[in-house]
Amino acid sequence: MHLRAKASMSASPPDGRKCALCGRPQDQAYRPFCSKRCANIDLGRWLKGGYSIPSRPEDEAGNEAPAPEEPSNDD
Repeated sequence: MHLRAKASMSASPPDGRKCALCGRPQDQAYRPFCSKRCANIDLGRWLKGGYSIPSRPEDEAGNEAPAPEEPSNDD
């Protein structure tokens, strides 16, 4: 019987990609991270709103419609 060696799921990719969090070589099982620890840290940041995009209040954004003019009482 001829057995071929399987590529390890934990082997880092040949292109040398780095972990998105710590910079170590990526692990295919946790891509784009190197470990379950880095993947969980990133997930925690998402869940706590650490990756939110700050927004400006509406009055600064310039998206409000101008207030309607009140009718004049020139009677």
